[in-house]
Amino acid sequence: MDYSIAFILPSATACETIKRVLHRMNYEYPVYAKSRNDAVIIARELLPHGLRMVVSHGITLSCLNEKLPIPTMEMPFSGLDTLIAVRTALGLPGKKIVHVGTKHLYYHIQKSLRILGEKEDLISFCELTQEISQEEVTQNLIDEGYDIFIAGITVVNYVRLKGKTGLEFDLDELGVEATIVNAQTVVNNMLRLEERNEYDKAILHATSDAIIALDSSRRITQVNPAALDIIPAPVHALTGRSIAEVLSKYRLTDIESGQPQGLSNSTPILIQELPVMVRGHQQGSVISMKRVSDIFDLEYQVKKDLLLKGLVAKYTFDDIQGISQAIRDIKQQAAVYAGYDSPVLIYGETGTGKELFAQSIHNASKRKTQPFVPINCATLSESLIESELFGYTQGAFTGANKNGKKGLFELADKGTIFLDEISEIPILIQSKLLRAIQEGEIMRVGGDKVIHVDTRVICSSNKDLLQLIQEKRFKDDLYYRLCVLEIDIPPLRERSDDIKFLAFSLMRSYARKYGKIIDSIEPEVLEFLVNLQFPGNVRELRSIIERMVILCDQPTLDAATLKKCHIRITNQSSPACPEDSLSVKNAEQRLISEALKKSNGNKAAAAKMLGIDPSTLYRKIKAYGVL
Repeated sequence: MDYSIAFILPSATACETIKRVLHRMNYEYPVYAKSRNDAVIIARELLPHGLRMVVSHGITLSCLNEKLPIPTMEMPFSGLDTLIAVRTALGLPGKKIVHVGTKHLYYHIQKSLRILGEKEDLISFCELTQEISQEEVTQNLIDEGYDIFIAGITVVNYVRLKGKTGLEFDLDELGVEATIVNAQTVVNNMLRLEERNEYDKAILHATSDAIIALDSSRRITQVNPAALDIIPAPVHALTGRSIAEVLSKYRLTDIESGQPQGLSNSTPILIQELPVMVRGHQQGSVISMKRVSDIFDLEYQVKKDLLLKGLVAKYTFDDIQGISQAIRDIKQQAAVYAGYDSPVLIYGETGTGKELFAQSIHNASKRKTQPFVPINCATLSESLIESELFGYTQGAFTGANKNGKKGLFELADKGTIFLDEISEIPILIQSKLLRAIQEGEIMRVGGDKVIHVDTRVICSSNKDLLQLIQEKRFKDDLYYRLCVLEIDIPPLRERSDDIKFLAFSLMRSYARKYGKIIDSIEPEVLEFLVNLQFPGNVRELRSIIERMVILCDQPTLDAATLKKCHIRITNQSSPACPEDSLSVKNAEQRLISEALKKSNGNKAAAAKMLGIDPSTLYRKIKAYGVL
């Protein structure tokens, strides 16, 4: 028996017709000939069995609607049903005929009388209400001389006991079939809705985010357990209340809107709201809440996990030191670029801090809690760079990991990949790199499956890529995809203010590191540093200052300390070193002579000692005539 639909009507005749139709349609639903409260009692007994809808009629339908927590559907009587009942009543021996029921049915009785050519008042009418006893009303009508009753089962049974004639309406079988189909459609939709609601409820309870559903008046309709962790109240105390009232009462401050205002010791939260649109109109909204402290904890944990994997950017724009207008302008430009996902191409000489800018852009972007994956393209051979960038599948080549390996683009998914020295990417790999950047699609070496990645690309180069394009060593379409946002970091020699500023900053840093008390730099030393060409830029300046701090045995970095450093000057116009006023040529001659003397004339050892290539040393020996 299927208890999802029950037919409970105040007519035994109608119930027999319903049973007959159900049998013919191969359905098994419960059918009861009951009226009013008796019908309600039966329906309530069926609720635990899965009852979802009751089909009924007349005053019994009204009673069921009022007292049941489930929907009802009306079983309609057709005009033909009424006409048959009226003609039968008129054909019976009797004096007075009355219909005991509803105005709706009596209208059809009057219509049937007109069709039969009879007067509309030939059959009287007595309306039933839920407040009046059917037996009492019926007895009064018997006392008034009525002997034929068209009514429901309760009245018909009563008049038959009193020796009078009782007629029930029958039902048209086509109408019954249509009602059964309609009821099944409604119940099936209800069941699907219940199933979907259960899924929604499960999803609502499964998420770790605090979720609150609001109606169109911004009153709470649903909350999930995670929300109760933030709002210390039972569900019934929140349902139906204004969200603004709840936030105020439990001292929760939305950091976006600042509401509620004027509360001390409040808990800062972040609220995101999504409108619920029905047929183009907002019917409510769903909000998610997070404690700001939880967000910080989560960000810390993500950063910690990435740090353990070595996939984290450590530096921010605050770590980029400099007071020159040039460096301030570049930092401001890079900070603007951080707010967008477009590729960034960073130009700059060796040691200007290209990776420092790349990390700062990542840490100022919305991807800051995601991986930062750097790779120096110049350090990988052509045979390795493709598998490093895009990964490889199981057995892709001899010596490959048996389980395959993720590439750097996959590791950087949702985050940033930094391609340092992009100019060194082999021309054959550049097309695949372009697809990865443009389409967000990669394919592992040895694989046949496209993998989608969401990775922001930042590149750097110390070479002129346009020149490489002319030399057919760099693809122009890749270049134009990379240089959407471009940063050109000026060399240190063009930022004299920064040289002095960085010299003092580095001096203090290394003094702390090595436990020395050094607090000043002689003006002559600063002047010498400002006029150096610094081909190694900040990296070179860092080395010079560290060396001076190590060699210094007094509170000031002076000319004597600078002389001890034996600073190598390479192909640059530079002022004489303070104290001995050596020219560049003389300084180089002296350094070369000292190196040759220490190496007992071994030119290769002397070149290594000076930090230059042996061929460069041979060239300078010939030019300077050094023996």
